[in-house]
Amino acid sequence: MSVVNFDNEIVLHCTTCGSSFFDKDGIRHISSASARKIAEDAQGHYILGNKKQCPKDHAELAQKINDPQIPKNTILLECPKCFGIFAYPDDLLKYKGIRELTPLSPLSMKLLPAPKTIFMLSLFAVFSFAALLNFGAISRNFSSGSKADEQIKKVVSVSDDKKHYLFFDFITEASLTSKVRFIDKSINKEILKLVSTEPKKIHHLVTAELDLTHEIYYQILLGDNEKPTEEKRLEIK
Repeated sequence: MSVVNFDNEIVLHCTTCGSSFFDKDGIRHISSASARKIAEDAQGHYILGNKKQCPKDHAELAQKINDPQIPKNTILLECPKCFGIFAYPDDLLKYKGIRELTPLSPLSMKLLPAPKTIFMLSLFAVFSFAALLNFGAISRNFSSGSKADEQIKKVVSVSDDKKHYLFFDFITEASLTSKVRFIDKSINKEILKLVSTEPKKIHHLVTAELDLTHEIYYQILLGDNEKPTEEKRLEIK
């Protein structure tokens, strides 16, 4: 997902399927014109994956109900922790009372699974695809003689213009579970974030819990035994 700004609201948007994630009450504040622009910014109608998780804190999303402002046959998913809202493009238009875009073709409809599911698109699709081509054995741990740093192939960290969200991506040699420990040296505080609960080579984290103006270091913890990498300073590009 990429970070966009509409009507002074930060929106996490996927240009592949057109879905969007809004901060608490953000979906109410954007204009109808902005909602249409967001919904129309989609390269296709494919929606993949089988987990509905908040991109900020990874909590499981649930359908928002008992809200009289939500029109009939409109599905909005809400995070129980941050109360952010996830919306598919058609549901976003229905919620804002806008006439829906051109209907999907029958072929596209057949390709859409039911119920709807979320595909969290990494900002770094190019190097992610390259890593997928490099198949290897799945492992929840690695050799006790191996150093965690030797497993890390690439780390990329970026933020939005307002330095509200941190997008932290890395690739491992083997498929491993992972966590990241952030150490805020400015206030002497540590934050542990779960990244991959299942063994993966491509690891992606979005968080808004850090003050990116502070001096921050990080350690990546790999495998079920949570072997840590060396502590390194967070360099935001």
